[in-house]
Amino acid sequence: MRKYLLTALLCTVVYAFGFAENLPEGFYDKINGLQDGQLKDTLKSLIRNHTAINYGTGANNTWGVFYYSDRDEEGFCMDMYCDDWYKFTSPGNAVTGCNIEHSFAKSWWGGSTNDAYKDCYHLNPSNSTANSARSNYPLGVPEKEIKTAGSLRVGKKHHPTMDVDHYVFEPKDEYKGDFARAYFYMVTCYGHWSNGQIDPILSSYNGWRTNNSDVGSKFAMQNDNYLEFQPWEQEVLIQWHRQDPVSIKEIRRMDAVSNFQHNRNPFIDYPYLVEYIWGVMAGESVDMSHLIASSDEEFVPGISNGWTDGDTPQPEKPKFGVSWSVNGSILYVDSIYQNKKISSLPEMPESCSTTSDLFMGWTTAPILGTSSEVPERLFVEAKDIPSISEDITLYAVFAHRTIVENGEAATYIFDDEHQAGWQTNAENRNSYWLLDQGKTLSSPEINLAGLDSIIVKIRTYGGKDYNTLSVTADNTPITSIVTTTGSSMTEYAWANDQVLSGRAMITFSTNYGSNKGIGVESVRIVATGTRVLYSDFITSCSGATDETLVEVSQTAKKILRNGQIYIVHGGKMYTLQGQEIKE
Repeated sequence: MRKYLLTALLCTVVYAFGFAENLPEGFYDKINGLQDGQLKDTLKSLIRNHTAINYGTGANNTWGVFYYSDRDEEGFCMDMYCDDWYKFTSPGNAVTGCNIEHSFAKSWWGGSTNDAYKDCYHLNPSNSTANSARSNYPLGVPEKEIKTAGSLRVGKKHHPTMDVDHYVFEPKDEYKGDFARAYFYMVTCYGHWSNGQIDPILSSYNGWRTNNSDVGSKFAMQNDNYLEFQPWEQEVLIQWHRQDPVSIKEIRRMDAVSNFQHNRNPFIDYPYLVEYIWGVMAGESVDMSHLIASSDEEFVPGISNGWTDGDTPQPEKPKFGVSWSVNGSILYVDSIYQNKKISSLPEMPESCSTTSDLFMGWTTAPILGTSSEVPERLFVEAKDIPSISEDITLYAVFAHRTIVENGEAATYIFDDEHQAGWQTNAENRNSYWLLDQGKTLSSPEINLAGLDSIIVKIRTYGGKDYNTLSVTADNTPITSIVTTTGSSMTEYAWANDQVLSGRAMITFSTNYGSNKGIGVESVRIVATGTRVLYSDFITSCSGATDETLVEVSQTAKKILRNGQIYIVHGGKMYTLQGQEIKE
């Protein structure tokens, strides 16, 4: 075993495959003059069809590739996950203590053993303990609950828009660019086409997997456009790509992999292409005359960024943000800014600080019928603002706090007199509905987001041996309610952090045989919490000046009609859940 020392690495790394296979003349010529999605599509067409290497041990399999791509001059495996290195024994054999790591987690597309699963540009020999600790987390800088695994830092960071903490992993500084460029390669090779069409590897979830909080792609990936990454992750990858330029180790590793797979990582060949898709040159057409390939003599590994003119301007695209302070339960906007320009804002009008209406923040688009937690700071991405000289239209977001009377708020009732919106296939036995084998009772769809808690009160008629009722929210288990013999009322308080946010039906069922279930006499579901109902228009502010005007020009009103409370806003009427009422 050898303790890895970076200082010797760049001078001593040697590969059996010292040279890459010859590329067709003009291989990258067709990208000249392209931009954005069209550029990424063309790169995809260049690299997508390649030789898939069999996964595992064997001279012509993954470990056979690693023998040439990740072995130093002394025969040690250059493990980017741990500083304790062990030697290769022969081509195709696994290295002691190491396994094959998918740096771009396989669960992000469903884990199928396909081309992406076997692509050596994101596969690495990895210390098995560090690999396990990294799990399927995305790249990022952990902020809390930080632990070290090998040379990795693993911990949690706060998601800027979901308002939850999630896990990330951070490699050593000298490898951050390597990981970033592997990620850029993967989403180019296997991600969306710019017209929205998905690659076959994404068919399991019709895109990247974003529906499970146990899978890191929920917090890092998006399926809305060809950029693939959520803004925070894109920002991390761009930063790491810039601060850790392409090294000789990375170039030689690509050369070795290309001898097996017969394709390239374009972001190692031409590092500055990253800027044309995700960085400061987005929206500009590629000018190959300004790019330096990493194979050119004038390219200095570990220093050059791939631009002929040396240090290129890194203009900050206009970014808009706000900050605010809290005084008790009232929020006040402190400032609004673009880049370094700051304009003070007055306190919100008194109408925004009532007990039933809370100012939640700012957005550049109207919000209706969605929920929101109060973030520390709201950023609007640069792509949402065409130019710093154009006006920005702001909307102040308000939330309506459910008014609680006698401990109850939004209520969903199922009994002899109230069944509207509920769904059941249970037999009605006059005094109760029998939930036996295959029978369910489901509430109307409830918007769970933003709720503090849900209380379920259920009156049942149960037998001695048939007394367990299962409760789920769209197939996510919540609890099992144990009833008592005869007619009885059972109450269960459910904290909303037990399931994913979103809209869901609460479903009751049993696993007992025919005629051996539980009789449900009535159900009362009580939901409390803060719900964003509407956003009021705020006059636009010019990004070209330091002057900012704030004015509420419309006011939403609450009305009582037929015993129900509705919101009237912009000439339209909505339920408290944000659903428009068509009259």
